[in-house]
Amino acid sequence: MLAQSLTPFPDAPACLPRCIGAGTPMRDRVQAHDWDHTPLGPIASWPGSLRAAVSIVMHSAQPMFLWWGEELIQIYNDAYVPCFGVGKHPAALGQAGRQCWPEIWPIIGPQIDAVRHGREARWYADSLVPIWRNGRIEDVFWSYTYTPVFDEQDQVGGVLVVCTETTDKVLAERRRHALDLLARRLLGCRSEDDVAAAVTHSVSDNPGDLLEVLLLIGEEAMAHPPADMLTVRGAELQLCDELALSFRLSPRLPLDGAYRQFLEQFTATVCATLSRLQSDRALAQAMAESDRLNTDLNLSSRIKDEFLAMLGHELRNPLAPIVTALKLMKLRSGDHSETVHEQEVIQRQVDHLVRLVDDLLDVSRIASGKVELRKETVPLADVLNKAIEMASPLLEQKQHRLLVDVPTVRWHGDPARLAQVVSNLLSNAARYTPAGGHVTLATRIKGGTVQIQVTDDGNGIAPQLLPHIFDLFVQGNRQLDRAKGGLGIGLALVRNLVQMHGGEVSAYSAGEGRGSTFTITLPDSVAVEAAPPAASAGSAPEQKPDQGSGLRVLVVDDNQDAADSLGELLGALGYRPEVAYDPVQAIALAAAGMQDVAILDIGLPGMDGFELAGRLRQLPGGAALKLVALSGYGQENDKTRSRQAGFAAHLVKPINIAELQVALA
Repeated sequence: MLAQSLTPFPDAPACLPRCIGAGTPMRDRVQAHDWDHTPLGPIASWPGSLRAAVSIVMHSAQPMFLWWGEELIQIYNDAYVPCFGVGKHPAALGQAGRQCWPEIWPIIGPQIDAVRHGREARWYADSLVPIWRNGRIEDVFWSYTYTPVFDEQDQVGGVLVVCTETTDKVLAERRRHALDLLARRLLGCRSEDDVAAAVTHSVSDNPGDLLEVLLLIGEEAMAHPPADMLTVRGAELQLCDELALSFRLSPRLPLDGAYRQFLEQFTATVCATLSRLQSDRALAQAMAESDRLNTDLNLSSRIKDEFLAMLGHELRNPLAPIVTALKLMKLRSGDHSETVHEQEVIQRQVDHLVRLVDDLLDVSRIASGKVELRKETVPLADVLNKAIEMASPLLEQKQHRLLVDVPTVRWHGDPARLAQVVSNLLSNAARYTPAGGHVTLATRIKGGTVQIQVTDDGNGIAPQLLPHIFDLFVQGNRQLDRAKGGLGIGLALVRNLVQMHGGEVSAYSAGEGRGSTFTITLPDSVAVEAAPPAASAGSAPEQKPDQGSGLRVLVVDDNQDAADSLGELLGALGYRPEVAYDPVQAIALAAAGMQDVAILDIGLPGMDGFELAGRLRQLPGGAALKLVALSGYGQENDKTRSRQAGFAAHLVKPINIAELQVALA
């Protein structure tokens, strides 16, 4: 129908054929083209089928291309012109197809022949058809149809091409896929070498965009990159300063914004991985350093515990003969000796030394979690009276007036530890209050909570010291004569023991010279009220120990003073002592006649007390020998080891006479 409606155009230029139209560059160019010298001939002689096809092409907004006749003469519209790039247009108009497209004729020639001979349209989606444009062969992707156009003889007179260039879309998908593969590979990288291998492998993932990729780290990144490669530096992306990637690009693609963006994203992905590796490495180093510090701390803690235990042992060794000698002096001279005052001075100082040693060991045991509370329900007054008794020598020495307010309630906790806490606070109050001062021990009950306050009118606490008063080894200003004594561990011990009871302790002072108040709060610790009144705060006079029953006692200690003084004390108590200074001498004495009891120093040189005990057991009569361990080590595990070795008792230096007599009974 369309062919019949068209009539030959007159020769006059004013009458332009409407099938071509006018007013656009290509319409005007087609109108003005010298068709007389082409196989198509002048426009006026074109058959109706050709004019109809040209009309469709020239009036379409879609890129279209028409091949006509045996030589496939070309006609295309304005929308198709950008697809040429630079190099083919406008010479392609009226040119034969094979002549125009020699570089792709092996691809499109068979496709055109298939349409011409098969008389059916063909569809190609995102097909790579590299063409010569912009002075080189470029990889160009197209989605296009080849449609047969029939002439008046019902033969295929031409082929109509309706096409869309999809290069941007295909390249974007290809590059996105390449970045995904790169990210997956980098996820498993654990070193820079792994990253370099993943980067190299990315070339095989996307050879269309990347011919070669070089990973440059450190000094290489700062050096001059290869001149024939494009280098993207991490610093340009505000990422890794010491990283750069050099890309050998495809010569068949223009280096446009999309291409450069792909390279920058590639570089950023590698930067992120290297940053992760650096972070992982830093974290691993930090964890290793943390483990090393923990190991060092544990080692230091163990060394500290061992040192404190050894310190206690070494301090108790010389204390033992001093205490024993003092007991002998009291036993021999009674209360009428001319040295009673001196004995009291020695006793106070020895008690102070023993207290310091015990505090040192308690701090160590609490810090290492080796102290367990032995809770029971007892009258609170008994616990506080015990604390007063422990602190009374210092209170009496300083001639302080002690005011006591103790309620009649029963309390649940570790009475020995609470007495130790309150005694410590009372001793501090006595120590830091000028002679003749006032110390108050007051107790308040609020529901199930016990609140104990120790108040003095002494030196007070400086404001800058108050927040740290319970820290270990913290003390106030000391005079050069160190008259007040102490190691700065008492209040740390107080806090730890109170916290073990679930309570808290606080300190208050209005300032230096204005006294201080220490408050202990022990929640949920009151049991039931007891009717009996509180015991007197005074301490009972020391009673002379019961006399021994003539038992033969073997004393073995490499400290001759300690061994001799203990032997003399045992003799004064009515026992029959035999003293040895080394294991060989002890075995000889036992072999000559087995004793009833053997008091063995555990820390003997050459052969310790445990081994000596085993040797003594093997001697005639040794099976019935009662063994008593003597040691400067008094922790629970030391006592447990003694029990397991067959010792009936474990005495800690310096020996308490009452405990000694119980062990010998």
